[in-house]
Parts: sequence; C-alpha cells; structure tokens
Amino acid sequence: MLTPVLTDQPRLDQLVIYQFLATCGLLMLVVPLIDTSPWTQSLLVTLVIPMTTLATLIGIFIKQSINRCTITLLFSIWLLVWGVHLV
Repeated sequence: MLTPVLTDQPRLDQLVIYQFLATCGLLMLVVPLIDTSPWTQSLLVTLVIPMTTLATLIGIFIKQSINRCTITLLFSIWLLVWGVHLV
C-alpha cells in the first residue's frame, strides 16, 4: 500500500511551474528596457530554460515553500508584465 510522505517541501512539479512563470515574467519585464534586436530577443528566449533550472535548484536548496505570499508575488509580477506591455 502506498502512503504519502509528509515533508515540508512543496512538490517538485509545483516548484518548477512556479519558477518557470516567475522567470518568464521577469524576463518579459526586462525585454522593453533593452535593445529589441532579433538577436537580443532570441538570447532571452534561450535563457529561459537555464534560468528556470537554476531558480528551481535554488528553490530546492533553500526549501522554498509555495504559500500565499509567493503566489501573490507571482501574480503581481504578471500584472506588471501586463501593464508594461500595454503601455
């Protein structure tokens, strides 16, 4: 019989999704501030995977918990992205 293991860490899939959304949001905030040449944009798209991986490993190392505060931070990042790209 399988029994759940109770730990204080979030599930890995939740942490990866959170870090991916946070990394993409932060990169999308940086895009309007830098040169918009195709080379620069392709470089930023290429950096999404390594930066997400690094952020996930740091989150695992510091035992990041996904709670209401972290979800609020993620939501506010994406509201800023939406606002910056509308203006």
